[in-house]
Amino acid sequence: MDYIQLSDDAEFLASNAIVSLEERSSYLLDKQIQKDLSKDLYGGMAIANLSKAMYVEESNQSLVRSAEWFEHPHPYGRDPQGESDFAAIKLMRALYQLESTGLLREQTTNAIRNFYLNHDFESKYKSENHMLLFHTSRYLAAQKYPQECFEAYGKKGGEFLEEEGNLLREYLVFRAKRGWAEFDSSSYLPEVMECLLCLYDFACDSELVKLAGMMLDLLMLDMVCDSLDGLYGGAHGRIYAPVALDHARSGTFPLYYLYFGHRFREEIQAPCLIAAICSGYRPHQQIYEIALGRTQPYVHQESKHLHCITCETPHKRLPQEDGSINKYTYYTPRYIIGAVNFQDSYRLGSEAGWYAHHQQHQWDLSLAEDTTLKIFSHHPGHHGTEGSEHGYWTGDLGCGCGHFFGEKNVVMAMYQIPQGQALHWIHLHVPRDTFDEVKEEGNYLFLRKSGVYISLFIHNGYDWTEEGEYARKEVKSHGRCNAVICEVGDDMSFPDFATFRRTILQNRIVFDPINMQLSYHSSLVGELSMDKSKRTLHGKSIAFPYPTYNGPYMFSTFNSGIIEVRSNEKKATYDFNQITVKQE
Repeated sequence: MDYIQLSDDAEFLASNAIVSLEERSSYLLDKQIQKDLSKDLYGGMAIANLSKAMYVEESNQSLVRSAEWFEHPHPYGRDPQGESDFAAIKLMRALYQLESTGLLREQTTNAIRNFYLNHDFESKYKSENHMLLFHTSRYLAAQKYPQECFEAYGKKGGEFLEEEGNLLREYLVFRAKRGWAEFDSSSYLPEVMECLLCLYDFACDSELVKLAGMMLDLLMLDMVCDSLDGLYGGAHGRIYAPVALDHARSGTFPLYYLYFGHRFREEIQAPCLIAAICSGYRPHQQIYEIALGRTQPYVHQESKHLHCITCETPHKRLPQEDGSINKYTYYTPRYIIGAVNFQDSYRLGSEAGWYAHHQQHQWDLSLAEDTTLKIFSHHPGHHGTEGSEHGYWTGDLGCGCGHFFGEKNVVMAMYQIPQGQALHWIHLHVPRDTFDEVKEEGNYLFLRKSGVYISLFIHNGYDWTEEGEYARKEVKSHGRCNAVICEVGDDMSFPDFATFRRTILQNRIVFDPINMQLSYHSSLVGELSMDKSKRTLHGKSIAFPYPTYNGPYMFSTFNSGIIEVRSNEKKATYDFNQITVKQE
C-alpha cells in the first residue's frame, strides 16, 4: 500500500495504523495457521494454511470434508442446507486461488467439482447475505464449469452464467441506491465482502469486477464513517449477543485492522476473513485518508431499505417495500453514539413484514478506551427457533416495542411492551467495573471514564444484576412502558464530572406512557421530542427518509445510485448506474 501524509493531529493513528497492509495481513494470516483442522467447518483455515503452503495434506483433507458437505451430519446438529452456501463460497475461493499452485490434490478438486455439479447448494435461509452467497457461488461455478451440467438446476453452467451475472449487477446497484438491509452488520458484512472479493478476484466479466470493487469501497467507507478506531459504533442490523457486548468479537473488527489498523490488535478474537487477506483488493486511497484523518466530531446519516424476504421455501422474490430504516451516528474522537432514528412499518399484509427488527441493535454508545465499553438498552424476548431472533441482548422480532431518537450526544428510547410478551422489563448493558467513577441519584445513573461523562435516565428506576454471567454489567428496569435517555459530555464541555451531573439533573424530562410521548431539554442539544410516528428538534419535525448517505465524507440522494466521496478538498463520484468512478 502507499503511505499517507498525515496531519500532526493524526500522529497517534499513524503510530498504530501506518504499518504496511502486508505486515498486518501477515499477522492476521499467521493467527489462522494450524495443523488441527477439526473445527474447520467451511474450509477457511485450510485456505489459510495453503496460502503459505503449510500442512498441505491436512488442509486438502479438510477441504474434501467441506466439499462432502451433504454426505456427513452437521457437527453441531444443524440442517446442512442452512449453511451450504457458506461452504460453497469458501470452496470456490479454494478452487480459483489454489488450483494453479499445485497445492490442491486431485481428490480435492474432484470433490469440489462434485459439490457444485451434483447438489443444490442454495441455503434454506433467504436473508440478504445468503442470497448473495448463493448467486455469487453459482456464478463463479458456472464460469468454471460452462459445459458441465448442474444436476440440481438442470442446466449447463454456460446457460445460467449470464442470468447470474445480470442478477448480481441488479443486486449490487439496488443496494448502492437504497443501502443494505442487513445494514452495517458486524456479523454479516464479512459474508457480503467475501462474495464481492471473490467477484473482484475471479470474475472474467470486467464490468462485474469493477462493480464489485466499487461496492467494496462503498462498504469500507460506510464502515469507517461509523467507526471509532475499529469500534463499529451506533445501530446495526443483524448482530449476535457476543458482538453486542464486545466489539472484539465481531467479524468486522479484524477487517478494520487489516485495511486501516487500530490500537486493539491484541484484543482481536474472531479470525479475519481469509478472502480479505488473500484478495488483491485494496480500498481507494481516499478512504485511507478519511479513516486516518478524522479529528473533529461529525454526524453521519443513512437510510436503508426494509428487508424483503419470504419465510416460505423455495425462495420467491418479493416486491421491495417503499419504507426505510433511518440510522443516525454521531462520531467524536472519544466516543461514538447512534440509533435507528425512525423505522417505517411494512405495508399491511406484506409477506415480508414478519422480518422486522430481526437481530437488530437499535442504539449504542461506545467509548474509545476499551472494546467492551458499550452501553445500550434493549427489551429481551423469547429465544427464537435459531436462538437469537429476539434474544437476551439482540433483536426485537415479532415485538417491535422500541422507538429511538438520537441527536448528536443524546439518545432517547421508549418501550411499550405488548401484554403477550413473556418479559415485561427492559435492561441495559453497563459494564460498571470498567468505569473510573459511578454515581447513582434516584433514576439517574452517572458514569465517568477518563474525561468522558455519561448520564443514563431510566424512567421506571433500575436494579443492578449482582449474580451470574452479567453481574455488574446489567441493569434491569421493570414495567411494560418505559423510557431511557442517554446523554454524553466530556471535560471540554464541563469543568468536571460533578458539574456535568448537576447540569443533567436540571434538564427537563416529560414522559407520557399512555400516549407514548417523550420530550427532553438538553442544555447542549436543545429541545428533543418523540412519539411513535415523528421526531422533532427545537419544535421542528425531522423529515424521513434520510438520504442514502449524508455526512461530511459521503453523500448520496436516496435511490440515486450516485455516491459522492469527499475529503481534503477532493471528490470522487461513484456512479453505480454507469459503473464509473470519476475523480475531481
